[in-house]
Amino acid sequence: MKNILLTLLIVTTVYCGYSQTQVKFYTTLGDFIVELEDSLAPITTGNFKDLVQEKYYDGVTFHRVINNFMIQGGNGATKPNIQDEFHDSLSNVQGTISMANTGRVNSGNTQFFINLINNTRLDYNKAPLPSKHPVFGKVIENFGVVQAIGSAPVNNSVPNPAIYMDSLRFYPTAADTSNNGGGSNVSVYSRSLLSETSVEIFPNPLTNASLLKVKAHKTKLTLRLIDMLGNELTNRVLESNENELLIEMEDFSQDQLTSGIYFLESQSSTTTNTLRIVVP
Repeated sequence: MKNILLTLLIVTTVYCGYSQTQVKFYTTLGDFIVELEDSLAPITTGNFKDLVQEKYYDGVTFHRVINNFMIQGGNGATKPNIQDEFHDSLSNVQGTISMANTGRVNSGNTQFFINLINNTRLDYNKAPLPSKHPVFGKVIENFGVVQAIGSAPVNNSVPNPAIYMDSLRFYPTAADTSNNGGGSNVSVYSRSLLSETSVEIFPNPLTNASLLKVKAHKTKLTLRLIDMLGNELTNRVLESNENELLIEMEDFSQDQLTSGIYFLESQSSTTTNTLRIVVP
């Protein structure tokens, strides 16, 4: 049995740049991790982190996939455009994530693509110069999943069947778990979240990688896992803290869950919330 506590994240109200932010993509074809270029592309990464923070990409598809070129995701032009941001050291090489746009200046907003091969012709400073796509990160783990998405069957570049981003979540880096209280140089991006108490599960429906994320600020929180018949499978009390807990669901549930519907009830002194969990 693995450690029930996967990691402890210190929640800060200020983003510090000592380590680069990492985002884990949970998709219907597998998971991969992207590391953002926070210091070199602060405008572009800031926009992306805001979208991840508000769960904008949850349930959104990779709507344009071209093998030996790139995979593209997003949700149309539903947010304000951001300023183009280029750095000479960032190029559209294999494994990098870059902003999609209309070809016009400052037309990027929510859509991004990940390069399956070296596509330096998309750089702002390389021939033939018709495209200018700002790079803002790179895949650092499980690039094979990105390649699998790239080789999926498509109909006019649209994957068939559809490939979804179940959820995008900030991922703890080595700096997050090794500073031993010696400061707040963490890469987890957060606004002022300390006043919130929340519980979420991702991805859901459950996979072997599913995590339970809990914030309990200045309140004791009771978590109960219940099956469809009302049987209580797990009951755990979390003491008041100002931290986020990431717990592996297979450890939290203790027993292997069979296919079906379950409910996770979280109860504090003032509120009770219930999450529906699907086990395929």
